[in-house]
Amino acid sequence: MSSQDPAKLLQALLKKLTNRYGDQQPEPLTAGVDEGVDPMLHLFVYSFLLWDASTGQARAALKRIRETFVDYNELRIAFADEIAAAFGERYPRGYERALRLRSSLHDIFRREHSLSLQSLSELSKREARTYLDSIDGTPAYVSARVLSLGLGGHAIPVDQRIADLLASEAVLGDDVTDADSAASWLERQIRAGEATSVALTLQAWSDDQGAAPRRERRADLPDFSPPELPPPVLAESASTGATKKSPKGKKSSKRSSKSSAKG
Repeated sequence: MSSQDPAKLLQALLKKLTNRYGDQQPEPLTAGVDEGVDPMLHLFVYSFLLWDASTGQARAALKRIRETFVDYNELRIAFADEIAAAFGERYPRGYERALRLRSSLHDIFRREHSLSLQSLSELSKREARTYLDSIDGTPAYVSARVLSLGLGGHAIPVDQRIADLLASEAVLGDDVTDADSAASWLERQIRAGEATSVALTLQAWSDDQGAAPRRERRADLPDFSPPELPPPVLAESASTGATKKSPKGKKSSKRSSKSSAKG
């Protein structure tokens, strides 16, 4: 760690990055959003794809998701393997990302009774951040990005790519140990009115020079998938004792219904 003041080093770095990448401005919230989709939910899903990935990778993954699934509700009920396959075999944190995203969409649907985050606009910034942070499986990077770009809140999204770049420049405080603590430290150094611009500048830097995190081993991953609901018990079949379906049959039923939905 440098003996110089980290805050001054950070300001010098941000000035250099702004000169290199220009003054970054956010796109309108509705840009690129399909008709009938809640823009805040779209931002949430796209931020999930951007976590520990580049903008080019995230845009390509979003295109593949649109080609694979009818809508975000079909994405919600898909199997994690299907979602990971849509990302592509080499996508960073592919299977973990699929598990987390599936769990998050389930939790949003459970709370809102629809796939929408419009209720965030009715909350204070503090309440909105608490809500986003509490959604099952959601990385801090995702909740911070939605708060910053969607609601204008004071948040700086930092994933491992950005944290590694900041560490390489020796600008972080002594109490920073990971990406989440790096984000907290940055928020203490950056004024609220500058947070969104700084976040976009850091993302541009990550796109240019960031490196993907090490690929995970599936056996080491936590299980973020929501519990499967049991099949409904029909009165007629209950009398015959034929009320259970095998996992294989259940999976086949999902796939056949998905195929019919796609035509």
